[in-house]
Amino acid sequence: MKKLFLVSACIMLMVAVSSAQESEDKGQAYKLTSETLNQQGKELDTQITSLSKRMADIIKKYELLKADGVRIIPYQTAYVLGPNFIEMEKHSFKKEDIYAREVVGIQTRKVKIFTDGQGVSKIESEIYDRDYYSGTSFMVRITDPSPASEGTDDIIFTHVVNGRTFLDGKKLGDIKNTTAFPIRNDLKRDFLVPHYSYFMNSMLFIAEAYFKGLKDAESSMSEFLKKANKY
Repeated sequence: MKKLFLVSACIMLMVAVSSAQESEDKGQAYKLTSETLNQQGKELDTQITSLSKRMADIIKKYELLKADGVRIIPYQTAYVLGPNFIEMEKHSFKKEDIYAREVVGIQTRKVKIFTDGQGVSKIESEIYDRDYYSGTSFMVRITDPSPASEGTDDIIFTHVVNGRTFLDGKKLGDIKNTTAFPIRNDLKRDFLVPHYSYFMNSMLFIAEAYFKGLKDAESSMSEFLKKANKY
């Protein structure tokens, strides 16, 4: 009887130890996964901040805030120069599926970069999609109030569908970022990084084309004046 009791006790102890070990392993795995998510988030923050600083560097190097008369811009892109901002908008038209003759909607992406010519103080973005047939519209407005500082938790999102606001001033730091739903990291990796990259490259294209045009015009005038000495 005593032997049976000891065997039963040992089995119960082994089960308890096994369950405790399993819980500890699960806890460790969850902790490691959470740490991985946080680390990924920080790495993405660094990329986003770096892109903002590169835009500031382009504005400073090419003196874009003084570059009035920009004429060469990327395809389907609008460029607006203000007293303290540079705005770029990429637009594309949606066409019918079969013959692609009729425009059935429009999609736009826009950034407004606030600058003093030396750095970037704020970046506002707006993403818009409208379907003329269904009458539906989707808009997300994004404000980055401190693009030059480390961290992106203060970026604000507002989501409007058909005129109705679904997210009103939601901070990125408050958006879900769990192992099951890493939405915050997804937004950084799948939208913010490529979004900032696109407009940074567009700005560089505009700046280089503008200054090449100036150089060509100056060279042309110089050559003309050299020939004038032979008159």
